[in-house]
Amino acid sequence: MLSLALVAVAIPLIVLANLVRRLFSKASLPPSLPWVGTGPHSGPLGRARANLKSFFSLKSMLDEGYYKVFYHCYQLVWYSRNHKAYVLPYFLNGFQVVLPRSQLDWLLAQPDSVLNQEEVNRQFLESDYTFPHPSFVKDPVHPEIIRHELTKKLNTFSDDVVDEMEQALVDSWGTNTDDWVEVNVYQTLLHIVARLSTRVFVGLPLCRDADFLEACQSFNRNVALSAAFLNLLPGFLKPLFAPLVAGADYLRYKKCSRYILPTIKERLEILKNKEKLPSDYIQWAIDHAVQKGGLESRELESRVIATRFAILCFAAIQSSVITLTNAVFDIASSPACADSLDTMRHEVLAETSAATATPLWSRAMMTRLTHVDSALRESLRLNGFIERGIMKMVVAPGGLTLPDGSHVPRGTKVGISGWSVHHDNDIYTEATTYDAFRFAKGSASSGSGGKPQALINTSDNFMGFSHGSHACPGRFFAANQMKIALGHIALRYEIEPIPVRPTNRWFFGHIAPPLGETLRVRRRRS
Repeated sequence: MLSLALVAVAIPLIVLANLVRRLFSKASLPPSLPWVGTGPHSGPLGRARANLKSFFSLKSMLDEGYYKVFYHCYQLVWYSRNHKAYVLPYFLNGFQVVLPRSQLDWLLAQPDSVLNQEEVNRQFLESDYTFPHPSFVKDPVHPEIIRHELTKKLNTFSDDVVDEMEQALVDSWGTNTDDWVEVNVYQTLLHIVARLSTRVFVGLPLCRDADFLEACQSFNRNVALSAAFLNLLPGFLKPLFAPLVAGADYLRYKKCSRYILPTIKERLEILKNKEKLPSDYIQWAIDHAVQKGGLESRELESRVIATRFAILCFAAIQSSVITLTNAVFDIASSPACADSLDTMRHEVLAETSAATATPLWSRAMMTRLTHVDSALRESLRLNGFIERGIMKMVVAPGGLTLPDGSHVPRGTKVGISGWSVHHDNDIYTEATTYDAFRFAKGSASSGSGGKPQALINTSDNFMGFSHGSHACPGRFFAANQMKIALGHIALRYEIEPIPVRPTNRWFFGHIAPPLGETLRVRRRRS
């Protein structure tokens, strides 16, 4: 009993000591790199102040690092926009070195053996503990499947996505053409996006099973929260507390997997008999495993396929529903709300009525939905779901020397803030204002030299899907899915304008859309 009491006292003290150490630590960074948020004092007290400030004022610290001159060693230093790197404190996830945009080419030129983007994602999600098995994230399969199957076969399932969108909108927003109906935007769009994604991944009838969808959605929602708590612990305590913290997530994963395991086992039996198989994520995963490792491949285990399915749902659903929620609120709060919806509706009607081939919503047709595309891209620019544009971790054993000569140790996160670039008035005219068709116009206000830019296009000015060789491979699928969703919203519904947009909430580097706020919608008569 005495030993248990000692442990009960010792563990909180260890955690507290770790947090205090993190609060004051300079993390072996060279003095040549200034820290934002410290004020005129850059010592331990200044770093502690900056770390505490990161809880509630991260956005202002990004602006300080990008726009303003700040103190370093009692001298004024040039800001990031003028080619100076700085340190952005993150009390939860650890500091990061933010490079100026002028050093983007250097950043992208570094090999994965020196700077690795996947390591940042693993740490942010604490995937060694929050996912059923860490190897599923260290050695992901779904990016290959996304590139070789999901992206290339967009036309083969677009009609299914459209069919699901029509039904999901009716189920979530109703058919009342006379009265305004109040809807929770995030919750209804979460349900809709989950149905669209699972319609492609597993098909009918599972994509409409309320219990299955809830299991997938709850697993997705809680992974980030579990990771945030684990980030506060010292490394040696994480394996001890992870089963308690992530236990609920594991139960949700198990519930999700119970629904698809019978389908997986059925497909594997069909595979043995060499019968014709349907085309969905489960089948793509099976085919990929056979091609890579034959019938004895570990990737053919039902549990492995089910786990990878859960991880794919996490990746596919959350970013799309956040972007759609932001776009709907951005449009509703815009002075041009009604005109924007009318323009998108007429565009969809013109394209669908002119279509002579199937599928009606083909990939080629959706590339011509330039106004729908622009409304989404502009929202992702203005109200992205994460502040970083590109962030990588130094994995070279000896550390890395930055372009300014500063040497940073292994484990340091180095990157560029997408938020700062996206809100730069020298790049985007009236950068803090939502202009739904900014990118459809191809004007100078789009930051692209007068050329129209599609949602999927990344650049040094637009990092909504990151940029470079590690830009999100699923952005083509996500963009088509979101265009189908927003196009149908404009086609089928009116949205009552609101005078002020609800604010997004910053959770360190993650930016949540309005989660509980509502809008009033009404089904169009024709």
